[in-house]
Amino acid sequence: MPPTPRDASTVLLLRDGRQGLEVFMVKRSSELGFLGGHHVFPGGAVDPSDADPIYERFLLGFDAERVAERFGMKEPGRARAHVVAALRELFEESGILLAAPRGAVGSLAPTARYLQEARRRVARGELSFADFLSRLGVHLAADRLHYFAHWVTPESGSRRFDTRFFLARMPEGQHAEHDRGETIDGEWVRPADALARYARREIELVPPTICSLDRLRLHETVGEALEAARQLDVVEVIPRIVLVDGDVTILYPGDEDYTSESAGPAEAGKMLNRLILRDGLWVRP
Repeated sequence: MPPTPRDASTVLLLRDGRQGLEVFMVKRSSELGFLGGHHVFPGGAVDPSDADPIYERFLLGFDAERVAERFGMKEPGRARAHVVAALRELFEESGILLAAPRGAVGSLAPTARYLQEARRRVARGELSFADFLSRLGVHLAADRLHYFAHWVTPESGSRRFDTRFFLARMPEGQHAEHDRGETIDGEWVRPADALARYARREIELVPPTICSLDRLRLHETVGEALEAARQLDVVEVIPRIVLVDGDVTILYPGDEDYTSESAGPAEAGKMLNRLILRDGLWVRP
């Protein structure tokens, strides 16, 4: 039996740069067993604490049932946990907190030193994310997350995740930075530039990241990307891994051979949505 996928959340943090839309990426330490050395977006597994009902207090105006329906799931609590995990992981891995003061009380102007220390303690489990929010006097701004994609690791994977991807605009007055622990570098990069660097073997990327960058590079501004996300009918993507003419190939929904018993090579006029592993790089046909 294949392992059950673990729920996870990922956030593509966006800003408008001088030459167009940019996304924040972090480089994972090469010492990590999972995706060590890869460039990724901030994110991670949903923690059991993310499902704590206490977060209802910190998600003002959040309709868990509506979000669950958008996610295609029946459990509102599970949907809420995905959103909490997205916001918590974004804070832990980039230092960015998508939040707003609770009424007239609370402020988003704590010292940088306080936020850095709180970030470390939350990441180490010494301070719960809920307690941190309570002390800061803020609620989470879940409305700033825009549902973007749903990826599930194939059954052949030894570590499987059921991951919801979100887009978010970089808030004013904050500074994104890697955590100097699991991640050893962080940078803002144009999607097309990240893909070009991957093609030159300067950085390492996994297929979901490649596909996400492929989609993002179609947009010139953050506003354009967020508007497109609002109109999306997000479908579950379970990649299908096959051999085509000796090449390891990943088929995605929309590829003509995705549901076929046998997959054929890329041909003119054929509906294609796939990546092919050639010389150690995932490429489009």
